[in-house]
Amino acid sequence: MAHLVKLNDIWSMLDDCAKNHTRKASREYWAITFNGKTYRSLPLGPHGRRDNPDTETGHVRSLIRHLGISRECAEKHLDLH
Repeated sequence: MAHLVKLNDIWSMLDDCAKNHTRKASREYWAITFNGKTYRSLPLGPHGRRDNPDTETGHVRSLIRHLGISRECAEKHLDLH
């Protein structure tokens, strides 16, 4: 089973590690923009209530790599193993 991270924890990490990021929800994904790059594949979560859904760490690691966020900073907030 994949390791999961709560969306609110991802937002906290982005607020600290990518201070000027923007986020916009599309139909199925969040689009996160930082450093002139956009990651368009962060899932909104399952259908229905989406207050604080779980996200697989693979998506989070891809987001961090793509946007050039410091892995060291991200790991202060998230367990990415």
